[in-house]
Formats: sequence, C-alpha cells, structure tokens
Amino acid sequence: MSTLLVDIGNSRIKWALARGGRVIGAARAVAHEQLDLLFTEWARLPHRPTEVRLVNVQPGAVGAQLSDWLQANWQRAPDIVATPAVGGGITVAYPQFAQLGTDRWLAMVGARAAGYLPACIVDCGSAITVDVVNGDGTHQGGMILAGLAAQQAGLSAVAPALPAVELAPGAPFLTNNTPDALASGHLHGTALGLQAVLRRCFAESTESLTPVFTGGDAPLIARYLELDVRLRPDLVLEGLAALGAPG
Repeated sequence: MSTLLVDIGNSRIKWALARGGRVIGAARAVAHEQLDLLFTEWARLPHRPTEVRLVNVQPGAVGAQLSDWLQANWQRAPDIVATPAVGGGITVAYPQFAQLGTDRWLAMVGARAAGYLPACIVDCGSAITVDVVNGDGTHQGGMILAGLAAQQAGLSAVAPALPAVELAPGAPFLTNNTPDALASGHLHGTALGLQAVLRRCFAESTESLTPVFTGGDAPLIARYLELDVRLRPDLVLEGLAALGAPG
C-alpha cells in the first residue's frame, strides 16, 4: 500500500510515493506544461497507489486536470490538504491561519518529522519563504522574499536592455562584465541577505535553531552561504507523507 504525494507549485509539479509516513525513492518533477509526461509516468507505476494526497499553491487548470485524470484512470479523488490552525504537530502563528501557504505549513511538518525542530526553514522556490518553529512545534512567524526566477523576471521587466543570464555554481563575487554582475547580484546577494535573516532569527530565538533549506533552488543558493545548513529539497513532500504516519 502506497500513497501518491503531489505538490503543485507555481511553476512545477513535484511528486513521490510514500509508505508508512515516509517518502520512498526519489521525488520527480515536471513543468506545468508537461502533464502528458506526468500522466505517462503515473500510468506506468507498477502498483496503483491506495491514496493520493495533494497540495496546490496555485489553484486553477492544472489541479483540475490532475483531478480529472485521477478520477478517470484510478477512480480516485485526491485528498487536497489545506493549512489548519493546528495540525501535523505545528501550531500556526497566523491568526488567519488559512493565509499561510499550505506548502509552508507542510515544510514545518516535514522538519518536525525529520527531527530538525527547533528550526529556521527556508524554502527556495518561486518565492523564498522563511519560517521559525520552536521545538514544541509553535510557529513563530516568517517572511516572504522574491526567489531567483522572480528577481530575474522583475529586473527584466523594468530594465529590458539587461541580458538574460544563467545562474549556476561558481559565480564570482566582484565582476568586470554585466552578465557576471547580474549573476553575482542574484546569487551572492540572495545568499548574503538570507544569512543576515538567519542570524537575526538565531539572535532573537530563545532556542538553538537548525537552519533547514528546501525547494528547487536550495542546493544552488546553499553553495553561496557561509553557514552550515541542512539541505532537504523535498521537505514539503516529506510533510505530506508525515500526515499519514502511524500514531
């Protein structure tokens, strides 16, 4: 018996299988425009999952198409997860708890399941989110910053004459040309900003926080940090899996 875990993000769909409250095997990801590829992979699974658990931060056509495929091919509707005031061992700080992105809550659930609390969780996706959670699962609040792709898109919109650049490991800090200067600004600038945020979180917490990085850009950004962090790229899926853990 297995559970299909699905995380519909702003640009990609990540998925994995879980058993006994834990992710099994490697997570996979496709772009929103690659639903045919996704459905082909699901159709080839050796065993049909007994449950489908889904988080969707961008309600719309993609989620509807996934639900239609699941109903037509597996006669199964997904369990769509939403942020509760208290759930998964986490007490959400937001008075209007539904405003907190479900992916952020699930990342906290995943960090708890992995034994990382108390923690400062940084999710590096289309947006970069930061959340602090005490050892007892009490969320202290967080912040939202522009992710790497959003920074590039925003700068391109207001300064279209600037070139598009590829962000990769090894960008120099001070540079002598515009493409490298842009890459340095995005990568070193983001990493230095996050370091300052983390250090303030550490200073203001009464507990010793573990910095945990997740999301698609986490491995790249982590290369530019001068801090020891825990890399957990699939923490949201781990949180989805933990919701079904025994006990």
